[in-house]
Amino acid sequence: MAEVYETFRRHAAPSFPLDVCLMCCVSEEVERALREWPLEQITARHLYEYNGSAKGIVQPVQEVKHLLPRMLDLLSEGEEIHHSIELSLIRLGLCPEGSWNDAERRVLDRFALAYFALILHGERRWHEEPLSVLLMFHIGGFAVQPLLDLWLQSEDPVSTVQFVTGTYWDFWEDRKYRNAFASDRHAFQAQLQAWMLDPVHRQRFASKMLTPAFQALADVQPPIGHMPFLMMAEGVFDQLTQ
Repeated sequence: MAEVYETFRRHAAPSFPLDVCLMCCVSEEVERALREWPLEQITARHLYEYNGSAKGIVQPVQEVKHLLPRMLDLLSEGEEIHHSIELSLIRLGLCPEGSWNDAERRVLDRFALAYFALILHGERRWHEEPLSVLLMFHIGGFAVQPLLDLWLQSEDPVSTVQFVTGTYWDFWEDRKYRNAFASDRHAFQAQLQAWMLDPVHRQRFASKMLTPAFQALADVQPPIGHMPFLMMAEGVFDQLTQ
């Protein structure tokens, strides 16, 4: 996070009101705090109101860049900065094309990889379902292919457990990602579907499910709702090997 703060610290807070709705979404007190307080004093509650507010379809870049380090900092600590994880970084995605210079883009991409690695390895975050996190980064304007590559290459059996629980409910029934926030994200849907159905990728995940490390972990997984994990794993394995 130190690198993120250093990269974006030159972007000062705007002196004029933020791009928020002061009528019903954000209080004047919160809006003023977002502009005037040091970043480290801004709380998740402030950014929850800010991100959930009605906003322009094109975002003011300087405003977003000023608040961005604190957004990512709180997100990495497991705080909720939006009512839906998928929309947590939507303001980034609404910035005009070309808003990020090369140094900023590199820092953001490194953050995405590090954060997604925590999700895959089961580090406790407020929402640790990888497909939702992938969608969050896509909506935020990040490239998700490096994250998919990381998942495919991971040898951690926890990441394979995540694959089972995430795809059993939300992909395999229709072979399309079922998430209300992805319904009109056609490029993301196509990319994820191609990745999931690639024969090499399916063989790779099937092989990971046959490892002793995964099978030992699968034996102690709790049910998801009323569905035993081992039944979910069997269903996903059948889909992978058809």
